[in-house]
Amino acid sequence: MIVGFPGETSKEFKELKDFCREMEFDRLGVFTYSDEEDTAAYDLRHKVSARTAERRKMALMKQQSAIAAKKNRDLIGKEFTILIEGPSQESDLLLQGRLESQAPEIDGVCLINDSEVGEVQIGEFRTVRITRVLEHDLLGKIVA
Repeated sequence: MIVGFPGETSKEFKELKDFCREMEFDRLGVFTYSDEEDTAAYDLRHKVSARTAERRKMALMKQQSAIAAKKNRDLIGKEFTILIEGPSQESDLLLQGRLESQAPEIDGVCLINDSEVGEVQIGEFRTVRITRVLEHDLLGKIVA
């Protein structure tokens, strides 16, 4: 979503927030509008201030964080196929992988702190049981 587009009113932003709350997106990216020369929007009037656009972005992301946290908590105990990527960026003591719903460099990851099957290799597909949720990431155990 882009917030702060020229002419965006408080009422329109509220409608966007209400829509996002109702839809309960699994993931949502929110960006603030910025002028770019040689675009049709560059010459539009009624620019939204950078401060207002940033405040709207933060409000929408705060709402989305609560929605995503609830959805992630609903995953605890469920099993999914995971692609093993290798050691975690968080700690060498954890492995990192991705569920099919987690896009690289955009979404969170699934951190793996335990395995019922012994060693796993980078690039393998395995089954993971989600055991815990972190702010944006999931924590899981590789199961047979």
